[in-house]
Amino acid sequence: MTTARLPLKDQLFTREKVELIAGEIKHVDSAFKADEFVTMVVARFPELELKARIAWITTCLERHLPRNFRKAASALVRSLPAPADPALSDGDFGDFIYAPYAEYVAQRGCTAEDLEFSLAMLRAITTRFSAEFAIRPFLDASPDHVLTTLLAWTGDQHYHVRRLCSEGTRPRLPWARNLTLPYDVGIPILDRLFADPTRYVTRSVANHVNDVSKKNPELALDTLERWRNSGLQQPREMHYVIRHGARTLRRADHPRARDLVSSPLT
Repeated sequence: MTTARLPLKDQLFTREKVELIAGEIKHVDSAFKADEFVTMVVARFPELELKARIAWITTCLERHLPRNFRKAASALVRSLPAPADPALSDGDFGDFIYAPYAEYVAQRGCTAEDLEFSLAMLRAITTRFSAEFAIRPFLDASPDHVLTTLLAWTGDQHYHVRRLCSEGTRPRLPWARNLTLPYDVGIPILDRLFADPTRYVTRSVANHVNDVSKKNPELALDTLERWRNSGLQQPREMHYVIRHGARTLRRADHPRARDLVSSPLT
């Protein structure tokens, strides 16, 4: 007899996880009513799916944190555990229980007055759990400023921050709201990331190009070919980026995609 596996929502969001973050916040903000927060959050877990749990925890944070947004967001960031190990290259996605922190910043801090502060908060949070969903309202509200910031972040020392630059601007990011920006707005960002030394980043770059290929196959293939000819990425990793980035076109037996993938790299 096999034991039924717990649904993902019940693996990622548990009472123990909620108690963990409540204790961390209480540690930096003695006024935080940790027990009330935990009780409120877990009371609705049985009726909520995964994304709804993130939204509900975000609502509960708003009700229990200080009314002043900057004071509240600063407390959240101070309460976080250490960032993911920047020496790693893949496999450390972070803990979903911190997803509501970025959503809180997106809901409360997406204003002209708080833009720089909020972006700094998201940069800190994304080193613990990706802020790829939360950055998108900021891209829609202040595209020029946020794109300039993301271009600068492509040189960040932490690979989670570099990945955010690609993942947050993906045209068809799963589970995420659609951007109002043109589908190719992320190409200059990808130009700075395709030669990244970490698979966590290059996988996102390839997924991003694959998204673009569904709107404009020739642009996607031109981009991959340009990167290939630059010689800036290691041949084995460049082959991965090309193969993964052109996968939808390969499945459709697009002749140029087929030729690009099969061409040897030296």
